[in-house]
Amino acid sequence: MVRRLLLLALTLLCLAVWTGCASVPTVPDITDVQVREALQAAKVSGAEVKSPYEFHSAQLYYERALVEQENGHRKAARLYLNRAYDQANIAYNNAIKFRKAP
Repeated sequence: MVRRLLLLALTLLCLAVWTGCASVPTVPDITDVQVREALQAAKVSGAEVKSPYEFHSAQLYYERALVEQENGHRKAARLYLNRAYDQANIAYNNAIKFRKAP
């Protein structure tokens, strides 16, 4: 009986350690400088006109990320920065794609 309890405790301990180590953040850290550069590249490529939804949503996500950073909400700020970066890249790619279209 003691052996079974010891084996169960050891198994639960190993499982707890394994799941604790597996909680590595899956979202890459994007800095506000990277987002500003992506927004500037999108703006220069003409995304304000050719991909306005993505461009303006990237700006809004970026502004929200700055607010969250000021309030000390690092996780939320990181998520908003990632969304802003993704939207800015989509806007840039759309602007380039539509620039090449006849």
